[in-house]
Amino acid sequence: MFTGYLLILLTTSLVYYYSSTGSDAVATDSPLDAWVAKQQVTSFKTIMKNINPPGTSRGFFAASLSTYKPDYFYTWTRDAALVARVISSIPETNLTVLTDYVDFQVSTQMTPTICNCLGEPKFNTDGSGYTGSWGRPQNDGPAERAIAFIAIANRWQLEGHDPTYTTDTLVPAIVKDLDYVASVWQEACFDLWEEIEGVHFYTLMVMRRALLDAADFFDANSDTPFRSDHNYKSTAYQIEKRIESFWSSHQNYITSTQDVRNGVQKPSGLDVSTLLAANLLSSRNDGFFTPGSNKILATAHALEEAFKSIYPLNQQLDAHLGTSIGRYPEDIYDGVGTSVGNPWFIATAAYTELYYLAIKEWKQVGVVIDDINRPFFQRLLGSNASTSFKNSQNLHYYAPGSVELDQLIHRATVTADKYLATIQYHQHRNGSMSEQFDRYIGYMAGARDLTWSHAAFISAAKAKSSHPIF
Repeated sequence: MFTGYLLILLTTSLVYYYSSTGSDAVATDSPLDAWVAKQQVTSFKTIMKNINPPGTSRGFFAASLSTYKPDYFYTWTRDAALVARVISSIPETNLTVLTDYVDFQVSTQMTPTICNCLGEPKFNTDGSGYTGSWGRPQNDGPAERAIAFIAIANRWQLEGHDPTYTTDTLVPAIVKDLDYVASVWQEACFDLWEEIEGVHFYTLMVMRRALLDAADFFDANSDTPFRSDHNYKSTAYQIEKRIESFWSSHQNYITSTQDVRNGVQKPSGLDVSTLLAANLLSSRNDGFFTPGSNKILATAHALEEAFKSIYPLNQQLDAHLGTSIGRYPEDIYDGVGTSVGNPWFIATAAYTELYYLAIKEWKQVGVVIDDINRPFFQRLLGSNASTSFKNSQNLHYYAPGSVELDQLIHRATVTADKYLATIQYHQHRNGSMSEQFDRYIGYMAGARDLTWSHAAFISAAKAKSSHPIF
């Protein structure tokens, strides 16, 4: 099973760069590429070990096998959905793993919970709802689950399996989640980090994708019977208007949360979740807060500048390493308790993925450098930036296929790979990848082999190989 997958990965591990003369892409292989191919196999194996571990109900996706300091031996609706989305795109994933996931999640849709809603965040190993004190509801979960269900439905149909599974099992579950999303999207809930109650950029973005994905799915399958009380496209357009209000022209970045009711204090408003959302929305390919868009790039710049100054690891970096990235500058969760926050593998992988998805976008439409994204490109190009670029307040356009754009893409590729090198440097040499790594000494911290960390790495590696996961 894994041997075949390794061959697939080795075939797609080549990285393409563009020379300064604008010549055609040249394939190169490097030690980093070899590690990326090997680590994808390891990460896939680790994810499989974290699915259906002994003593759990069929379809249980453990966030981590860690049961003490911290205890992550639960399934979070969000984590499970994001992981399911990734592995559903991998041919080596047995369909039974995916249908088991669907069965478990459909059961949780009907499970009595404390919040008595689909926004219940996590469930026990037997599928029962967690009854302890927790941040409820977390309304990104149903949207992410709908995205995963649609991905599974598309694979099921592509492989020519019995269509009644889609119509009888997947469609009712998708409709249930999205009818809930459509009814609660304006309401405050807890964010993906489970720390702040308010209205969140990330949550609205994944809701928008789920609604539009569903609209596309049902349009493409017009003979699929379904009933919904909501117009998904209309709701998605309403959500777009709210999303646009998160941009702060004064700060020149996207703020993560509005209408805060309670939770941790985050004065900066910066959060890597904005970039996670952009990566997830890249499949829409519509320029709306996509990885290559000006406001996302401006936010990526602001976040990186913040983490450069607060993490000792980022001082005097080796030339081959990139910036270690955390969740948000004010973070105090250390993986077990509260002291100081650390870089996360998820967050650092998000930067690699963002760059490669942006590159894909730039190749199609070019790059417009404006007042919003100029700081990002000035940092990326450094001394290579032209005098007119550095001083002009006018728009500067790099056309697809131009020498200028090829040079920019080469710089972006080199930078993207440095984030991967950072992951390689701080993970365990056996391929283990925890939740975090210490901001001072770089050793892994928090839950061991966080399933989401491995899925985030695979997603970033796929973007690097020009086969991003949509």
